[in-house]
Amino acid sequence: MSRFKRLAPYFLAGPISGPLLAGVVINFREGRPVLGSLYAIALVEMSVLLPVITANLGLKLL
Repeated sequence: MSRFKRLAPYFLAGPISGPLLAGVVINFREGRPVLGSLYAIALVEMSVLLPVITANLGLKLL
């Protein structure tokens, strides 16, 4: 069961966002809110800003 808890973020969020999500959870649990916040910012950038920038660049090519 412990192994599944460690691998759960990878299955739930995917191979790229999973480690970032795990970093947010682990760092907030262990009392490192600054590092957890940095992981959260990176997660938002990967899940929101990267697709927006990619779509914008793709539309400029048309």
